[in-house]
Amino acid sequence: MKPSIFQGFAAALGFACAASLLPAESVTDSFFPSEWLLDTKLDYSKKILSQQETIVNKVPFILESYRDGSLETGKIYLSGHATYSHYAERTDTAGKFPILGRFPGASDGQHTSGRSGNEDVLDTAELSLTYAPAEWLTVFARGIYTDLNFPSQEEAQLREAYVTIGNLKECPWYLSVGKMTVNFGHQGAYNPITHSVNNHFYRADTYDVAAEFGYVGENWRIAMTAMNGGRQLRLADTPNSSFGSNFAMSGQYDFEVASWDVSVGGGYLYSSIYDSDDANHPGVHSNVMTTRERNGVINAWVEAKNGPVSLMVEFSQNERSWPASDGTVQAVTAGAAYDTEIFDKPTRLSLVYGRGKLGNDGDQFESLHQLAAGIETFITPNFALSAEYVYNRSFIPLIMLDRVADEDVDTNTFIFSGKVFF
Repeated sequence: MKPSIFQGFAAALGFACAASLLPAESVTDSFFPSEWLLDTKLDYSKKILSQQETIVNKVPFILESYRDGSLETGKIYLSGHATYSHYAERTDTAGKFPILGRFPGASDGQHTSGRSGNEDVLDTAELSLTYAPAEWLTVFARGIYTDLNFPSQEEAQLREAYVTIGNLKECPWYLSVGKMTVNFGHQGAYNPITHSVNNHFYRADTYDVAAEFGYVGENWRIAMTAMNGGRQLRLADTPNSSFGSNFAMSGQYDFEVASWDVSVGGGYLYSSIYDSDDANHPGVHSNVMTTRERNGVINAWVEAKNGPVSLMVEFSQNERSWPASDGTVQAVTAGAAYDTEIFDKPTRLSLVYGRGKLGNDGDQFESLHQLAAGIETFITPNFALSAEYVYNRSFIPLIMLDRVADEDVDTNTFIFSGKVFF
């Protein structure tokens, strides 16, 4: 029997009660003796392995961690993170599940019938290594295991691995070479689990080696990433497969307005997957028989924080129409978060709206809407529980969208999750 939403909630509640009985002093950030080469740093791990923040700008964050003394040259830092979730989705159109049906070949063979579906999923289990053998040299590698993967990908993947030359104590410039998440856009969200529509439409991860050259100043952050052409993971794609035939540029400026800390950013990607008449989003390589023309992406975002309040807006759009839909692809995300405490436990309340546009007026795949409301509480510094409600309007998978899309689908989804970090 499949677990119901009530069973998932009961399991999460029991997990919360058990975790809340742990004394605070039982949670430690010192797994290894201080004289060992190996070490852990919990606050660093929660940032570098977060699924909702530090998605881009990982290299500057690592360098800043060494500059500010959070990490120590000569030590190997191990970071770990795992998230396990119960999903319960209800649809008003049989077989149309925008969340449970987003990965073909899921553990239950894909949700293709009925008006309700439940699934227990290991969203991700990650392990990363950060090592600076010298002040000007840093190595970072991140591997993941997930139940949610495209059919052409493995459950276990080395998602990022790069070497960085840079020392922000001495120089604001750096160079990073390897496999990485491309420094393009914000791509984050305040939701506990659900990614933003911008992330879903426009996040770029490299399949091959790339090179990021950047600058980290007092107020400015600038990065340019050169990568191989051809089909990369997710967004980046060009007809030409040579190195440097695709690139991304990104800039961010930080300033204060009254009591608000404000960041404004923007960027440009030279060529994206929205370049052909084949909706090839799930695959690593597009169909060679399709007609293709380079299609770049522009991005802009702003984030403002004042004490416990955080606000953000992000916008991305392609330069020209996507041949597969004959419409200009576009994504908008707007979010708000409030940080507080519940029973002395750090808690975040969040509300995030997203809209994605793929077609034109009258198309079944013209646009989709998503609204997510969530709450996440760190029961201990290492462990968090969250609950999220997600409303979706329209069913538009980014493959065969002209044959299976349905703009009249409404679904309601509840997600109960547990996260652990070290």
